[in-house]
Amino acid sequence: MRVTNNMMRSNSLMNMQKNKNVYNKYLQQYNTQKKIQRPSDDPTVAVRELKFRTELAEISQYKSNIEDALSWMNETETVLGQIADRLDDIEYYCTQAATGTYDAKQRADIVAQLKEYAEYIYEQCANHDYAGRYIFTGHRTDVPLLFKEAQSNITYTITENLDINSIIKYDYVYGEASYDDAKSAEDYANEASLFQTTHRILLSYDNCDKDGQDVTLTYTDAQGNTKTVTAITKSVSDDATYNEHLHPGENEVYYVPETGEIVFGDAVYDDIRAGSGLSVIYQKTEFSKNDIRPEHYFVCSTLDNSTGETAKYTNAGKQNINYQVNFNQTLTVNTEACNAISMSTGRAIEDIINRCNDIDVIEQKLAEVKKRISDCDEGDTETLDNLNELKSQIETQLALEKTVLTNAFGSTITICQKEITNLGVAEADHGSRYARLEMTQKRLEEQEIDTEEAQSDNMDADLGEAYIQFNEANLLYQAILNATSQILGQSLLDFI
Repeated sequence: MRVTNNMMRSNSLMNMQKNKNVYNKYLQQYNTQKKIQRPSDDPTVAVRELKFRTELAEISQYKSNIEDALSWMNETETVLGQIADRLDDIEYYCTQAATGTYDAKQRADIVAQLKEYAEYIYEQCANHDYAGRYIFTGHRTDVPLLFKEAQSNITYTITENLDINSIIKYDYVYGEASYDDAKSAEDYANEASLFQTTHRILLSYDNCDKDGQDVTLTYTDAQGNTKTVTAITKSVSDDATYNEHLHPGENEVYYVPETGEIVFGDAVYDDIRAGSGLSVIYQKTEFSKNDIRPEHYFVCSTLDNSTGETAKYTNAGKQNINYQVNFNQTLTVNTEACNAISMSTGRAIEDIINRCNDIDVIEQKLAEVKKRISDCDEGDTETLDNLNELKSQIETQLALEKTVLTNAFGSTITICQKEITNLGVAEADHGSRYARLEMTQKRLEEQEIDTEEAQSDNMDADLGEAYIQFNEANLLYQAILNATSQILGQSLLDFI
């Protein structure tokens, strides 16, 4: 084949261009410290780089999520610990009170202290917000756990599941002697207070609606049959006999709206106690400031009495706030109030307050009778006998009421111990999730380092190798220039 000068020139220029491309490639690698400058330089490296960048961006977002989750969970852990401390304080305080005797001032101090503990638990801890979000209200982080203001325009129909084991044997005082000029000593003796026993459970609310739908209880008996009992509404203000609302018949169930009590007759209690799954449906319209909103604890429906608008709430205790903390991995960061903070402690303290108020009233009656005795004519023996009998009966009633108060302290101690245990379970669950989150955070940090190393291996140029390749390409380019100049510098004229 005949090789012409033009052919040699073209081939030389083409080879020079190829060498310049290699020369420029390593020059760019050395200058930019990257293997490629555009995807077309090496599509495989480019695709891997996009993958690593995406993975690092996701890791950065997961780390941010974890930081937010850790902040939320740290705040929750702090509050749960404070509640546990206050429950310990209430238990200790009730233990001290149950073993001592106290006058009206001391009882007032007890009431004040227990109210402070309860307010701290519910108003400061359970209603705690973090960065403007309430931490114990599930998905509704913008809705407080407590009512900010008193409200009476919305009727709640509440379905409350009751623990059968929380139905306690309850001692109470039945009957009382009251002053009347026409009564004799024998009459006062016949009105003597009696120490009675029943079975009672406190609902989560007092001051419930007296009128409206019937209050129904549903349970499963020992044979597995579902039974429904309609409770008899007994108002305290309608009592013809002192504490008549605590004195049901054997086959009766009393519902006391003012105090939020369900009182069981013996036969009904025995049937319920042998079964399971007790629930009660009742209504409440009047809510005071700082009462707990029912939708955060119970299945309930509401009726706006002004507009007729209705709403239903069915997922209390199931509102998990999940953060994505790793690839295909989510973690629940919140704890709902109904799963950690029981309303029973507050209700038990309210019961103690009611018992103290009853004692205050009886002591006032006793003081009035003593005043009548001191003012009575010593010669009026019949009246003195009558008043002394009344005084004796009131003193008996007072002693019995103080026994009831002592029992109330004991019951509150039991409730606190139970709630401390339940709170401990919630704290343990919270702690296990927190530990898992910390392990995930550590794993992400390791994963980020591994990904950055892989990204560097994929994209970053080896400067030593790039420098050597650059020098080799430079030497080869210079050699090509020298050889080409010698070949292309000659023609046929040089041989003529």
